Amino acid sequence: MSKDISKIREHIELYFKKYLPDYTVLEIRPKSFHPKDGYLWMVSAKKSDGTFAVWTAWNESSQGLHYGHYNLQTIEECEKIFEEFYYTGQ
Repeated sequence: MSKDISKIREHIELYFKKYLPDYTVLEIRPKSFHPKDGYLWMVSAKKSDGTFAVWTAWNESSQGLHYGHYNLQTIEECEKIFEEFYYTGQ
């Protein structure tokens, strides 16, 4: 699957508008370096109450969002989760 980030962002933002309207998408990152994982992404967002969240699996193929980490207090916490769940194959 192509890694056209603008299309992926569009799909994710449509999902958030429908299912998570209290959140604003901040960052979208690949879940893995592996070419066969090109459909898997991670997403961070800010909630209207000022907290943050990260989902470690946006599936572009099924347009589904999974494995949320909620009520994070800082953007740095989001960064740590991104780093922890990025698959390097090692």
